[in-house]
Amino acid sequence: PGIHCGSCFGGVVGLRMPRYCLMGDTMNTASRMESTGSPGRVHISQDFKDALEDRLGQGDFAHFEFEDLGHMAVKGKGDMQTYFLTPPEEHRHGFL
Repeated sequence: PGIHCGSCFGGVVGLRMPRYCLMGDTMNTASRMESTGSPGRVHISQDFKDALEDRLGQGDFAHFEFEDLGHMAVKGKGDMQTYFLTPPEEHRHGFL
């Protein structure tokens, strides 16, 4: 999986078979995080890391760790600082 945070917009798309879709740069970036990640790992952007760090120490977010992947080229975005999100040791066996 890939995670990014930011603004997006949603709407109903289609006439014959309408469906609700989320669209925008945030969704595209999250998709890039997923496609450039590794199986069984959660690949996150710097923006998501910053947002999650604001909540560290609060409930379920207390013990997450970040594995720094350095800067990587992300299609359509250029170089981005990215990370793998790692759950607390006691929860790793059932993560994903």
